[in-house]
Amino acid sequence: MGINCSSDAQFQAFVDVVDEDKSGDISFDEFLCAIQEIKLAQLFNDAFIRAMPQLSADVSSRASSVTLSAIEYSPDRIRSVNPINQVKSFIYSTKPSWATVRWINVEGINTLQARRLSVRYRLHPLAVEDLLRPDINRAKYVKYDEHSSLILQAIHPRKRSTVKLYQNMYRASQFMLPENDSPFDIMTQADLESRLSQLDIGNVMTPPQQLSLFVMEGVLITVQSSGENALWSALKQRLHVSYSKVRQHSTAFLVYTILDVCVDELWPISQTFGAKLLMLERLMSLDQRYFDLSRIAAFSKQIKGLQMHCKPMREVISKLVTSDDYQGETLQYLADVQEHLTTIEAECEQHLDRCNSLVEGFNNERASQQNDVSYILALIAAIFLPAQFLTGVYGMNFPYIPEQTYHNGYFVWWAVMIIVAGLIVLFFKCKQWL
Repeated sequence: MGINCSSDAQFQAFVDVVDEDKSGDISFDEFLCAIQEIKLAQLFNDAFIRAMPQLSADVSSRASSVTLSAIEYSPDRIRSVNPINQVKSFIYSTKPSWATVRWINVEGINTLQARRLSVRYRLHPLAVEDLLRPDINRAKYVKYDEHSSLILQAIHPRKRSTVKLYQNMYRASQFMLPENDSPFDIMTQADLESRLSQLDIGNVMTPPQQLSLFVMEGVLITVQSSGENALWSALKQRLHVSYSKVRQHSTAFLVYTILDVCVDELWPISQTFGAKLLMLERLMSLDQRYFDLSRIAAFSKQIKGLQMHCKPMREVISKLVTSDDYQGETLQYLADVQEHLTTIEAECEQHLDRCNSLVEGFNNERASQQNDVSYILALIAAIFLPAQFLTGVYGMNFPYIPEQTYHNGYFVWWAVMIIVAGLIVLFFKCKQWL
């Protein structure tokens, strides 16, 4: 633990410092506090950091630099610090007496800062391990002795203005009167191709970004794997309103607010996918012969990716609803978020069903065209079958065929062929095959 006392007197002096209540004994809580102080001192000691290769690499690497910010608030007061420059003094500090919640946000993942926070707030080693391995975690909720941990995978619209445009177009198309054209029905083939290129894979939504939450009594720590502030602007906007419900409640309601903002980011993505599906359907109707069916398959993968993202998050919220940490009004709001996720999943399922219908309709149309071609070829073959038979008969190499000596035999042959073909066509008409 880094304790090195050369004499009994030094050790007794150390015990006196640890024994805060001066009872002569060291309680378990006092022992934990002492260990906490020792480990924190080590993690802020340059010599100790240099002796640890992994921690030293984090300090020297610019790529692993992190930014800390904090918001402390109560119903009638709020204080925000962004960024925190004096990291050591902040980590050693406690929540002000006037604040009901301290929210610490960390942008970027750094082993050294993660260890400092884990020691200061007694984070479970398994939770810290999940934090430091952001590429392999599914959304989950775990309850530990000192805190609870949530792992989320946040997705954001890539270009908000573009996504918002197609979201509005999709909504408008759902409520058009039958006699009116939807925004997609008036698009030309060139216009559709141009717009679909804007919604290619990777242009609609960002890759999942891990968001880790550590929830304690009066303290919430959030760690995101990159410095993109797509969520925090909406959260801070709610916090800076004095009558906001977030300010009136504990950390549990702040957790709900973060989940609500994460789910709100999915609505425009799902409805933009609906707009893309309508454009693909319109393009197929304009040029079905040369339509590339692989575009539907690629688009289905996009929808399934969003759907697979929703399911684990909904399972996490289900665990929160049954947890003892979330009660009263917060449960009602969590149930509302859960319902929103269910609606988005159902919308994705509808998109997938429509994709399957398009593929099935495309294949049926192609099969119908092939059947029509085969049908026409069969009729033509049936009409010319007598001609083939007579040609074969009179093309035989027998030395004597009487009809070959007739002066008008050639014209008689054509007359017979025309009459036979006409009779066959008339027969097909009577059978309604033509």
